[in-house]
Amino acid sequence: MMDVSSDLMGSGIPFLDYRKYSERIFFPGHRESPLRRDLDVPACRRATVEQGLVQLSNLLNSKLFLTKFIHTLEAQRTFSPRDRAYVASLLTVALHGKLEYFTDILKTLLSHLVEQYTTKNPKLMLR
Repeated sequence: MMDVSSDLMGSGIPFLDYRKYSERIFFPGHRESPLRRDLDVPACRRATVEQGLVQLSNLLNSKLFLTKFIHTLEAQRTFSPRDRAYVASLLTVALHGKLEYFTDILKTLLSHLVEQYTTKNPKLMLR
C-alpha cells in the first residue's frame, strides 16, 4: 500500500478536464471531435444557418419528433451499430443541459423496446 501511495504522491492521479474526458468517452477513435469544430459559414449565409440550428434545437426538444426520429433511424437497414453510437453521442451532448428531458426520452425508448420484445418472445428480452 505504501508503494502505491508513494507512486501517486510523486506523479499524481491521471486527470483529464471535463471537455477532453467527454470527447474521449462519446467519440472514441476520432482525431477531431465534433465538439471542437467551428462552423465555417460565409457571412451572407450565417443568419440562415443560425436560424436552421435554432429550428433543429426546437425539433430536438419535441419528445414526439425525437422518438420518431430515433425509431426511423433504427428502421434503416444501412444504419450500422457504429452509426447508432455516433448519433447517440451527438444527441447526448446536444441534450446535456436538459438531463431530465433526456432521461424521459431514454425511458420512453426503453419502454418501446420492452413492448416490442414482450409481444415477440418475452424470454429474449431478459438476455
